[in-house]
Amino acid sequence: MAMEKFLYGASVQGIQSFIFQTNQLDDISGASELVESICTKAFEKAVGEGFNKKDNAVIMAAGNVKYVFDTQEQCENVVRNFPRKVQECAPGITFSQAVVKFDDEKNFGQAVDELEKKLKTQRNLPQTPLEVGMLGCKRAAKTGMPVVKIWNGEELDAATYAKRVARKNCGNKLHIKSFWGKKQDAGKDLKLEDELDIKDLTGKNDWIAIVHIDGNGLGKVVQQLGKDRKKFYQFSTLLDQATTKAANEAFKVIEEAHGFSYDKLPICPVVLGGDDLTAIIRGDLALPYAKKFINEFERETSQGEMKNLLSKANMNKLTACGGIAYIKASFPFYYGYKLAEELCHAAKTDAKAKNKENVPSCLMFHKVQDSFVQSYKDIKARELELKPKDDGKGKTANNGQEEPAKIKKTLCFGPYYLRKQEGYHTISELERMVKELGEAENEGLKTGVRQWLSLMHENEAAAAQRLQRLESLTSNKELLHNLTTPATRTHVNKEGKEEQEQHYAAYDALAYYTINNQQTND
Repeated sequence: MAMEKFLYGASVQGIQSFIFQTNQLDDISGASELVESICTKAFEKAVGEGFNKKDNAVIMAAGNVKYVFDTQEQCENVVRNFPRKVQECAPGITFSQAVVKFDDEKNFGQAVDELEKKLKTQRNLPQTPLEVGMLGCKRAAKTGMPVVKIWNGEELDAATYAKRVARKNCGNKLHIKSFWGKKQDAGKDLKLEDELDIKDLTGKNDWIAIVHIDGNGLGKVVQQLGKDRKKFYQFSTLLDQATTKAANEAFKVIEEAHGFSYDKLPICPVVLGGDDLTAIIRGDLALPYAKKFINEFERETSQGEMKNLLSKANMNKLTACGGIAYIKASFPFYYGYKLAEELCHAAKTDAKAKNKENVPSCLMFHKVQDSFVQSYKDIKARELELKPKDDGKGKTANNGQEEPAKIKKTLCFGPYYLRKQEGYHTISELERMVKELGEAENEGLKTGVRQWLSLMHENEAAAAQRLQRLESLTSNKELLHNLTTPATRTHVNKEGKEEQEQHYAAYDALAYYTINNQQTND
């Protein structure tokens, strides 16, 4: 008779809101360390004596645990005690768990599906927070939660206190994993004992970026490999290694480009695990970093054992999409992160429409111009859609007939793809255009394109005249053409109808130019 086994699953939600509760880098870094340890160390401790990673763990990554228990008693023990451990470790984080009984390895795939369903249900059940606090209790200035400890004269709530302690005790594990993989690079002394300061992330201006990158096509692989426990574990482990390796290679871009000292880093890793990367980084470094990460992620997943596993899902590598939100250092990071996530989603949606089976890698970015917090959809409608004023002729010009639907025009040119796609620019082409914009002989062109952009919002005829004049003056006609000639793309709208939209690249290029070159700090 087959032995009865128990598939246990735990999932941590609200990781980002827990991490980005404040704009203080120390707290963000500490929170990241806590999240990283919940599903590894803390879980290991909860299982205790009989913990066996090789034979029983299915996945143990940031925010996600799946583990097979051989006895009911051991499983019950974890179900009882792990939630308390999590709440002690990271007060205020949302956490759900579920268990599915299965016998025989043949049913493992079904058990995983059932577990996912159960976890989804659990997510919707409210949890009682540990730190409610009476009406009359003192509250922390930054978070509004009840004060539990004083730290260097500052009154802290439980979560912030836990983050500070983690920051102090963890020895920058996540930094080291993001930069060099396993161990500290001996030649580079990563001190970081002092407080991390947001000023270290700013360069000649105050633009910083929140980068969020997420792998594509993972669901498909898991469907194929999820039935086989050993393969599933092997895939999770290899995926984590590939993501880490890609982050290490991307960090080299920052190292090579800028001689910085290791106690003042222009990057603060936030999440790195599974197929996910989130980091806060100096504005001008974000795009080269993200591009290198995506490139290496593709390369790492296209070779060795990973290649064999992916071939079972008819794939030859994994790709990734990313979102970069450029914000001022004083802008709330939580909203910056939400925007980066929405941009990543927009990039994915566009890429999936190109090729659902093998989604091409790409990224989107946006530079937040005002202090108005809104979703990317609203930003697009408010700032990026061109709606020139009416020319006054109205409908009479068309003998009273309804005018044919106008083609929509937008200043959103992304996503930028890693490899050439019809009607789009690659990330490298964007970088090249921006580099050319910075050359002395193109100073007039830059000013001219800015004026043309303003006119495009007001009056198309005037904009066309300005463009003609620019063409006669400029020597770099190709650059002008790339910035001001629209790419017409066909989208399927909400009603399922196809509609055409013209995309202009000038706005993105100028925004990216400003981030790289604006000088506001000494």
